Amino acid sequence: MFRVIFLLIAFCLCTAFGYAQNSFNATRNYTAVDGLPQSQVRTIVEDKSGYLWIGTDGGGLARFDGREFRVYTTLDGLLANQVIGLCFDRHDNLWILHPRGVTKFDGFHFKKFQGSASKSKFMGRRNMYLLQDTLFILTGEGLTGKIYRDSLYYWEKNIHGGRAVAASLVTSADQVYQYMSDGSIVLRDGRKTHSFNTGLSLGESINLFSYKEDVLIQSSTGIYKVDMKGRKLIQLPWRTTSYVLLYDQKENVFWTSNGNALLKETIRNNISRADTILHDTDVDQALIDSEGNTWFATNGGGLYKYFIQDFIRVSSDNLRGVMAIAKDRHGDTWVGTMNKGLWKISNGKLTSYVEEVAPIHNVIYCVAESPQGELYVGTSIGLGKYNKATDTFKWYTKSDGLPSNFAMNIAFDEHGMWIGTGNGLSYFDGSKFKNYSVDDGLAANGVWSLRYLKKYKTLFIGTEMAVNTMKDGHIGMLDIPEIMNTSVISFFTYQDSLLLVGTGGAGVVLVNPITGHRKLITTRDGLASDFAYFAVVDEQEYLWIGTEKGINRVRLDRNHDIAENLHFDHDNGLAGVETNQNAFYLSPGTKYFGLVDGLYEYNDLDRQEMRSFDIHLTDIKILYGEYSSREYADSTYGFFKIPYQPSLPPDRNHVTFQFNRVDKRYSQSVKYKYLLEHFDKTWSQPSSVNQVTYSNLPPGDYTFRAMSTNNRGSWSDTRIAYKFSVKAPFYQTASFLTGIFIFLGGLITLILYLRVQHRVNRLMVLERVRQREQELLRKEIARDFHDEMGNQLTRIINYVSLLKLNGSAHAGNTNDGNDVYGYVHGHTNGHDLYTKVEDSAKYLYSGTRDFIWSIDPVNDELSKLFIHIRDFGEKLFEEKGINFRAFNDVKEKIRLPYGFSRHANLIFKESMTNAFKSSEAKNVSLILRRDSGDGFEMSLEDDGIGFDLEAMQKSNGLQNIRERANRINTPLRIQSQRQQGTKIILNFSISKTIKNGTSF
Repeated sequence: MFRVIFLLIAFCLCTAFGYAQNSFNATRNYTAVDGLPQSQVRTIVEDKSGYLWIGTDGGGLARFDGREFRVYTTLDGLLANQVIGLCFDRHDNLWILHPRGVTKFDGFHFKKFQGSASKSKFMGRRNMYLLQDTLFILTGEGLTGKIYRDSLYYWEKNIHGGRAVAASLVTSADQVYQYMSDGSIVLRDGRKTHSFNTGLSLGESINLFSYKEDVLIQSSTGIYKVDMKGRKLIQLPWRTTSYVLLYDQKENVFWTSNGNALLKETIRNNISRADTILHDTDVDQALIDSEGNTWFATNGGGLYKYFIQDFIRVSSDNLRGVMAIAKDRHGDTWVGTMNKGLWKISNGKLTSYVEEVAPIHNVIYCVAESPQGELYVGTSIGLGKYNKATDTFKWYTKSDGLPSNFAMNIAFDEHGMWIGTGNGLSYFDGSKFKNYSVDDGLAANGVWSLRYLKKYKTLFIGTEMAVNTMKDGHIGMLDIPEIMNTSVISFFTYQDSLLLVGTGGAGVVLVNPITGHRKLITTRDGLASDFAYFAVVDEQEYLWIGTEKGINRVRLDRNHDIAENLHFDHDNGLAGVETNQNAFYLSPGTKYFGLVDGLYEYNDLDRQEMRSFDIHLTDIKILYGEYSSREYADSTYGFFKIPYQPSLPPDRNHVTFQFNRVDKRYSQSVKYKYLLEHFDKTWSQPSSVNQVTYSNLPPGDYTFRAMSTNNRGSWSDTRIAYKFSVKAPFYQTASFLTGIFIFLGGLITLILYLRVQHRVNRLMVLERVRQREQELLRKEIARDFHDEMGNQLTRIINYVSLLKLNGSAHAGNTNDGNDVYGYVHGHTNGHDLYTKVEDSAKYLYSGTRDFIWSIDPVNDELSKLFIHIRDFGEKLFEEKGINFRAFNDVKEKIRLPYGFSRHANLIFKESMTNAFKSSEAKNVSLILRRDSGDGFEMSLEDDGIGFDLEAMQKSNGLQNIRERANRINTPLRIQSQRQQGTKIILNFSISKTIKNGTSF
């Protein structure tokens, strides 16, 4: 069993390094899983922007841009979902042939053409071609129709003299060749028609196809060249038994199909040699696109792409997990694996190592050759030194002085060798090891990478925490804040003086070890991932960055910004996309990379011959498509009918730009940047997202700019510059502002005139107003005096009168105890009358004091109002032992309008009195705080028995405080429930404040 595995691995490794012939060609199948609507593909065509249009048998029409399919069906406007032919006219309109009609698609609208039901003979259409601006449709019965200027014409009789068109071909020069059922050839070149009868019996199977500059006819009897000048057919000396789909002039190959397989045929010495590309596949059509890909429409197998891959795996499935690749000075190639041990390829001979020390499943971390030509290998069982004379390894382990058996990296300086292990750094001078750990200054004992720069005579040490340096025996730290506490996985030299650092999560850093100047390259700049297993530089100064999502090839400009960036993954030949730390070998001739599923060779394609399409707009949406942007422009342009310089209303200033660049080879590498002039300050970060939305754009003129990378990964010179404008609201227009200016000027003139004319009258009016204010003030004082003090004086007079009567009654019945007894018990007790007189006098005094306090302008201040109410509450509730607290959160001085202090004071005094008399509360709180903005809230809250708010709505007390709140136009809220207390809330806002004595 081991021998079988050994031979398999030997074969795959020899293949990998050039000892067997490899092909970078591959096929890619697109099916319903990828978004293709139907597996039966009838026809394919490419437009000027690079989109691939696919007609299916029942799934409708699909558009492919290299990433995704956009499907159109009868729900979108197609005449039918069966599509048997596609072609573009000179105006970029797509003509779609159905079994019973034609659909024209201009990129925005579908227009259907279908004959009447009575013309049933014309319904069976099967082919079409364009001449100038006329579309001709051919039927199976030999009938012909045409569409000219969007009008359908058809002939009920055969216009070819009873002949049917057996086959047709439209050449690149817009010449139409037709093979007729009677064996004649017809050439339609513009308005000219040439024909001749071949006189040959070509059999039943007829096919016309282009071959270089000629038109060939394939039949069951052979292949013939059409000679129109000589009016004859010339039989060629070679033939093929398969149906010719396409001749690829660049590759000089024929694509053919035998109904069960796709063949790639070459003609050498008039002998056809065929290679089977697809098995069990019936191919109907072949197309070579502008990027060099060949596409095949199949009957039930979906859509196939045949292309040249950037990478090819040169190892079999038996060899996976290539961890290290190196080539020594003798030309021997060393390959270390994750579980298959170490292998050497020398002159085609394969040798396996390590299994003599431990099982073959040992892990190989690195392979390196010293400046003296000594080869070392780092493994999971220690460090091995190769002896070429004996073809064996000498092994150094922990017992020989290594800090760990996991030797993960190797670097050489002028005197010896550095080994990075899982438990620290070690220096080996050829005889003994000197070890370093965190106790000596390392950031961590796990050493992931090493690099010695001779220019600085410094060893750079990558740990799982940071970058350390070793110079003259001293360990230091390279300060790179962006990668602190991040694993440093690889080092490489860039332009001799810079250090290229690959990290586990922070991308790649280009740093100058002397100045500390650094440049980060991350996913924000277009990397596939920020976990970089390696970052190396080739002879052309391309950066190769391996991640768990594939490989990026990057070129930097003189400012170390990304100038080119291509991402390679599944679509470019990498089956397993995750790379490994030391698994790369770069030379001017070859480049190899080790991935988790094997060894890959890079194919350096000549991309100059591959067309790179331009970026273009695909749609402009207003409010996510709620309104059509085409309504605000006079004309449109391009296939997608983009509105030309639209002028948007002010309430349609929410715009979404959708743009795209078709790339059917490197679709994952396409990146975009955009900028809206007069709105954005800088270009956006590179992104694969191909749309952007701008909302609430202010009025003005704008230019939307966008650019994309090309097929080399660099920013293309072709960019979008799309102009549009947002109209100003009518009240911001020049005419409106001019009218307002004129109106205001006339109004001001009129006001000045009236002001001068009525100045005397105004003074008289002011005098009358002053008198009126004095009268109102006197009336208000009189009313308040009557309400507060007049009522109390009246009560005192009444009580005094009762006292007099009481006194007379006593005097008139001195000797009659019964009369005295009866009067005292039937009328008011004299002591009670004295008490009431005393209480009324006190209330009169208090009311007078409050009245005088409230009319004093000095007291129209919120803090003084609060203190005044607080003092009243403290005296009131102290008599009954109720706990009273007052809280004031408003620190600044707030000026109150006239009359506000009096009514607010009376509202809360009456509320306190009610709480004192009836609430049975233990705690009462008075709170003043700011509500919101200029608003304030003053509240009185108790924890008493409460009352039924609905039952007390008509009580005099509640009506009184509500009436006072209404007088000062202030909302009053009363919250009370049985056994849950009562809360009186007064919310008010003050427009004028006095802060530090200054009025605002």
